Amino acid sequence: MLDVPHETRGRPSGPWHSVSDRVSFTYLVRISRKYEIETPKLLECIQNARTRGESFFNDLSIRRRQMTLENMIFLITQGGKIIAQVKLTTKLLDYLAKTDINRLRFGDYAVTKRSAPGSENLEIKDLNSRSKRFNLEVKVTEKSTPKIIPSMWGKELLLSTATIADRSGTIKLPLWNDQIDMVSVGDTLHIENAGLKRFRGELQVRIGKFTRLRKLEKEGR
Repeated sequence: MLDVPHETRGRPSGPWHSVSDRVSFTYLVRISRKYEIETPKLLECIQNARTRGESFFNDLSIRRRQMTLENMIFLITQGGKIIAQVKLTTKLLDYLAKTDINRLRFGDYAVTKRSAPGSENLEIKDLNSRSKRFNLEVKVTEKSTPKIIPSMWGKELLLSTATIADRSGTIKLPLWNDQIDMVSVGDTLHIENAGLKRFRGELQVRIGKFTRLRKLEKEGR
């Protein structure tokens, strides 16, 4: 069930036409935070899907499924996996289209949670399905030739899978689109605030919105 921010009595505060619009906007902010998508980029993609029928950003795909004069329904997928289906009013979409999204205070609509613990330094051997928010220092030992991955809505994405290693083991690191040129075989990387995902039964390091990928200088330079 969706947790709704506390509302004062009477009309909802801010520019919302209804409590329903505020709830819908809150839900979009929650989706962006849960799946580590930049909130302005998610809203921009929704507007593009509104006019074009579908929109893409990296492995994110948004498709307009239904449209009436009052509402529109959008299907949101990430990496080919359905993460949400949302129904937005035309009034809310019109308001967002006329608003400078980057000036909105998304924190006002975030779910109140305890502060997340800081990331911890781990070695590859320490990683398991419960590992979250960790740092690694690794060397890139292999990198596959980029290949085209069609999304479920026809958008072509580029994917290269790097193998990274430390003294304790190896693990795969998927690289999408612009990330591919950032990493080369032989690079030593410091990966900060990373996560894990499981692909075909295999754990892989995941680069999320708050992950920092930094190359370390080679010795002797």
